[in-house]
Amino acid sequence: MARKILLILVIISGFLFETTAQDKLANRPNILIIITDDQGYADLSAFHHSAKDIKTPNMDRLANQGTLFSRAYTTAPVCSPSRAGLFTGRYQQRWGGWKFRTGLPEDEKTMSEYFKEAGYNTAMIGKSDWGANYHKHNVREYPLNHGYDYFLGFSSHAHDYFLMSEEIEKTTLDPHGHSAALGRLMYNNDYKSYKEGYSTEIFTDEAIRFFEANKNNEQPFMLTLSYNAVHHLIHEVPEKYLDKYGIEPIRNYDPSMGKYSKYYAKYSQYGAIPFDDMRKYYLANLDCLDDNIGRVLDKLEETGLSDNTLIVFISDNGGSPLTGAVNYPLNGSKYFTFEGGLRVPMIISWPGHYNQNEVCNSVVSALDIMPTCFEAAGINIPGNMDGIAINSYLEKGKRKIYREKPLFSEFNQQAAVIDHDWKLVKSKEMIYFYGGRRQVWPSTGDQFRLFRLDNDMGEHVDLSDKYPEVKEKLKKKYHKWYDEMHKEAKEREMK
Repeated sequence: MARKILLILVIISGFLFETTAQDKLANRPNILIIITDDQGYADLSAFHHSAKDIKTPNMDRLANQGTLFSRAYTTAPVCSPSRAGLFTGRYQQRWGGWKFRTGLPEDEKTMSEYFKEAGYNTAMIGKSDWGANYHKHNVREYPLNHGYDYFLGFSSHAHDYFLMSEEIEKTTLDPHGHSAALGRLMYNNDYKSYKEGYSTEIFTDEAIRFFEANKNNEQPFMLTLSYNAVHHLIHEVPEKYLDKYGIEPIRNYDPSMGKYSKYYAKYSQYGAIPFDDMRKYYLANLDCLDDNIGRVLDKLEETGLSDNTLIVFISDNGGSPLTGAVNYPLNGSKYFTFEGGLRVPMIISWPGHYNQNEVCNSVVSALDIMPTCFEAAGINIPGNMDGIAINSYLEKGKRKIYREKPLFSEFNQQAAVIDHDWKLVKSKEMIYFYGGRRQVWPSTGDQFRLFRLDNDMGEHVDLSDKYPEVKEKLKKKYHKWYDEMHKEAKEREMK
């Protein structure tokens, strides 16, 4: 009799444990991470400093539903390394990510792997870019091999917005470049061909299908929606948006033109599009992106998912100097460790849980996204994270976020240290020929400069001579961080 009672108690306790675990999982928030590509700091109309020609009503709508960050930073001023930092919550330099070719080591755990282990349904739609091993399914960098259950998109810096068919892929001499890529999209362990369509709309359509499939699912989801807008080729936009801004369509590539890489270079670097027109193409591209973000938000509301979906919106780096993006009032742009390369638009929203219509002026980082989402989802935050959870601020608002450590960035022999209102920066000179004009982008040479960002966010006045002790203190912090990163990267190589 005692055995029977014990057996019944074991069964009941097992049932209760399983039910509690299911309830706990069902009460966790869905996670939606929306990434834009090369969006300028002034190209979001919710900001008070936004460019006068910018209107982003749906991005603004998201900002009104949550917190808009005026001092959000990425770990690098270009896509591959900055995304590596975002998706791991750790400085990519820890495994040698000092330049574009970041890669993903087997022992570096990603956000999607943590969420999958926690019982989430994980999916990625759009751009997957680790700076290495592009266009391959059987590599660590491919989304299905680092925690995602589902993937539709491409793995490279960029992809043609219109040309996604098997036919164009087979008839093009060079369909698979790092940036100059076209042809079929990668689809789980296969490919998907589109004879017609536009990538921004295709990715949105896929996200909408994902929401429909999950609207009655007790299992929470983590979806990464990573658009290639507003990256080059910026002129590729549906005609209704071109009409809106009074610009003419530019002929799409076809194989009779020769190599696709030459077409890509012509319309991204060599001034084939006048500078003023380039801004209009950028606005048209951004307008289309904003409309599609509106479609995403509408679908979340329609399916009843919006109340329990935590949304993170962020650009992967600053606006590009070659697309018509505007980073006003910041100095520099994509490629540079000045503010214009590292400071980006960012919004976090979770209706009913986080404050709404807030603007946060504290320093935050893309590194904070993982620990913040983990805390919201009841997932233990690993001790090796370089970011911090900012949930208490998001829940209460109007309180400064304190960071014990500065934020660091190093890319291509450029560096930055952001310590509250102080900024130490070293940047290389870069020369471009655009629109027939020689343009030299900002430089500090091999020397560090010191700025006070609370009253000089444009980094105009070098305070090195006035505050030498502050400069020296930040340089010591930088060198300590630099040595730590190199030491860990070297230890990994030796394993």
